[in-house]
Amino acid sequence: MINYIITIALSLVMGLSVFLSWPIVSRKNISLRRMLFYNAFAAGILVFLLMDIYGDVASIFNNSNITNPMELLFIAAFAISFLFLVYPRSSRDPEENPKRTSVLSAIGIGFQNLTEGLVFGSAGAAGMVPLYIVSVVGFSLQNTTEGFPIAMPLVAMKQKIEKRFIAGAFLLGGIPAVIGTLIGLVFFSNTFIIFFDALAAAAILYVTLVLFHVNINKSRAKDRREMSSLMWLTYSGILAGFVVAFVINYIVVVQ
Repeated sequence: MINYIITIALSLVMGLSVFLSWPIVSRKNISLRRMLFYNAFAAGILVFLLMDIYGDVASIFNNSNITNPMELLFIAAFAISFLFLVYPRSSRDPEENPKRTSVLSAIGIGFQNLTEGLVFGSAGAAGMVPLYIVSVVGFSLQNTTEGFPIAMPLVAMKQKIEKRFIAGAFLLGGIPAVIGTLIGLVFFSNTFIIFFDALAAAAILYVTLVLFHVNINKSRAKDRREMSSLMWLTYSGILAGFVVAFVINYIVVVQ
């Protein structure tokens, strides 16, 4: 029983660690260059999450045969979810509805955290929590960076950061780690992981494209040298976000 309580408490720490990014993402009067960098940094984190998700599901696939039911489930769930996201009229100009993009980012991250919670919960049920305690620090750092993709759509469009809205979006992204842990303590299924990772990948890919689209538009300037400088700022931000997420994940894996 104590082992279960510790597992749930640790998952709560991991899930709520997304709030540690609040002081940065809620800053007012961010300059254009800093906004572009933060936005690109968020996109870089999402690019890494896509690779991380594929790494998780690839380890579950039994073979490279495209007719493998697990692979078909992933492809179908991903395709249907992505088309569902891009079909509505509101998605044709995502800059007009940054709150929708923010929520979708939180949902995608939430699904990914749900699958991580499933694995963590199953480890707790097997009595392996002591092996994972040190890694909680790494997972928490990784979740801290996930506040950027959730908040940046609002920051990029100069939207007021409403505390109630952003807190709800952060909870939407972080609490699924706890929900997944509770499920994992009593039930574990690779099919669940495949399905929810597919949903997460679809939402994360969509938001990544939106963030990059916003940066392209914001980087337009009459001065070609200035435009080039802003675009390089975008590329460096994406690289920085990817590298930071990769290093944190590497620390987690090594531990």
